[in-house]
Amino acid sequence: MCLVEPSPTISNSAVTHKSGLYNTSVGAAFPRRPAGSREWKRLAVTENLPRRNSEPNINYSELIERSQCHISMEATPSRPKRRSRSGCTECRQRHRKCDERKPTCSGCLRSGRQCVYTLRLTWGGRPFSKSRFGECLRNDPGLVQVPFNPTSGDKGAFVYGSGKPSKPASVPQQLSSDSSYTGDTINFDRTEAECSLSAAVFPLRPQRVNQAPNSVIPRNPYELQWIPPAYRFLLDHFMSCTTLSLSCHPMIQRTYCSVLIPMALQTSHLFVALLSLAATHRICLGMDQSITQLDWLKFTSLRQLQAALAQPRKELNHAVIATTLTLCTADIVSDGRSPGSWRSHLHGTAAIIAEHLQNARNSGSSLSEATLLLWRWYLSIETITLLSGNLVISPGSRTVLQLRRLIGNDEIDDLTGFSTALIPIFGDINLLAVESGLSGEQQCPTGTDDISSIPNDIIRERCFRMIENISSMLASHEPRFRPTIDASLSSLHRIDFAAVDETYHHVALLHLYRRVLNLPSSSTLVQKSVQQIIHRVSAIHFLHEPCPGVAVLQPLFAAGCEACDAADRDDVRTLLSRIESQYGMGNVRSARAFLEDLWIMRDESGDFEGRMRWDKVMVEKGLDILPY
Repeated sequence: MCLVEPSPTISNSAVTHKSGLYNTSVGAAFPRRPAGSREWKRLAVTENLPRRNSEPNINYSELIERSQCHISMEATPSRPKRRSRSGCTECRQRHRKCDERKPTCSGCLRSGRQCVYTLRLTWGGRPFSKSRFGECLRNDPGLVQVPFNPTSGDKGAFVYGSGKPSKPASVPQQLSSDSSYTGDTINFDRTEAECSLSAAVFPLRPQRVNQAPNSVIPRNPYELQWIPPAYRFLLDHFMSCTTLSLSCHPMIQRTYCSVLIPMALQTSHLFVALLSLAATHRICLGMDQSITQLDWLKFTSLRQLQAALAQPRKELNHAVIATTLTLCTADIVSDGRSPGSWRSHLHGTAAIIAEHLQNARNSGSSLSEATLLLWRWYLSIETITLLSGNLVISPGSRTVLQLRRLIGNDEIDDLTGFSTALIPIFGDINLLAVESGLSGEQQCPTGTDDISSIPNDIIRERCFRMIENISSMLASHEPRFRPTIDASLSSLHRIDFAAVDETYHHVALLHLYRRVLNLPSSSTLVQKSVQQIIHRVSAIHFLHEPCPGVAVLQPLFAAGCEACDAADRDDVRTLLSRIESQYGMGNVRSARAFLEDLWIMRDESGDFEGRMRWDKVMVEKGLDILPY
């Protein structure tokens, strides 16, 4: 081993020995070795050479030159090697340079130790409490640490959330404040929401996250976390399932959710009405749903709606109209659980809208999204009511015409499924039927399909003009859509919308033939429209998404009331069963049951020509089915 000294003028103590590490001024680092090793003994032989004063004439320049030559030949490359952190574990632990040979480096080979290469991850930086994030967390009282139960392998995992969940701007009143319901225990559908209504009365106020040490983090915390699980479940069913069964187009479903849900979070009676509609839909689908819970929801919504209507109002209250329409729809699709109650809600809605229209002068272009949805929703129900067979002039007839002028042109409405041009036609048909019924001539049909048997010439002339008008509309049928959805309609939806619109034109003809002209079901004109409806509905695509197929109940019901052939009845029965299983509305089941009874009555009485009027049978049975 050679000794290296920087220059001849440097003292003999330039080469030192510190803690067993032999250093030189040129920076050559020798490996540390145990004192008893052979290499250490060889180094110890030359350790005292620079300190011997008896050799003052040593040429250190020569030693430096020879040392540099020796290092350059054996160890040092032409360029200095960069420091590396990829050495073996043994060399890193002993803080020695590793040549990184594989599978065993030179150091481990000489010492006889196992050579292992591992990758060690080091997380640097400041402690979390001193970091920016930690400082924000410490200074912001709105952030809390949600505890988490660490599993095997998890050490101190945590999730940060908001300590003050989002809540409406105005917290609605508590639902149970005026309710007399004292039911014991009602098991909800989800096992995680097994609680009683009396104990879990919907508070409609935010609840803080449970910060107990052993609490489990929610699977999906979101903005509606403060709503009890049972009601969140019903609300989710309304948004994902109920609105789907009410929408002819995906945009309608999105509009239902974007308008009604924020409005309901501000108004308790609307919120409970939506839950009531969702619970009704679940029962119609055959799902597990408590009847007692449904009754309590309807009772609570009605009580709070009554309190809201008692308050003086200067402007139109969208939430009140939305609640009345929701309760009306729930009664319509409730499979006869509340016969006729839907009319009271509809008449109340018509009165509120009529009062507003008297004091407002709005054009269709100035209507907000919420107002436009509520107007169209009411208009769709009121229009189908004109075809329900009830010989009463609806108090909302004038309101219907006013709203139609506000909404727009004669286009296929993606909410109703048919053209708005048919709305005044349905109103005129209902008016003609009422006038004919008051004359008493329809009580005793003459047994012939001669149109001249109608004694009232004025009614007959008006009916002829309407039939001619509808026939010309069918001959030049060119479907037009609202500009807001025209570009987003697929070719499949366009075809189905056109088919639905055509079936409603034939529904208008059937009502004119049967309720005004009093033709028998076996008439050629009647059977032609029946077969056209069955043919067009059979070609419609019933999808598991919002589609025009949800609007075909009224045409199928009209065709079924006049179906004489067994094949046509089977087709109607099959299509109704398909709609019921697809969308789960209770009024579909009620309509099918009524048709079965009507067919049996005609067959048993020998009425093969179909002179028995379905609207009179419905009145005699005390039914009030709305095929909506």
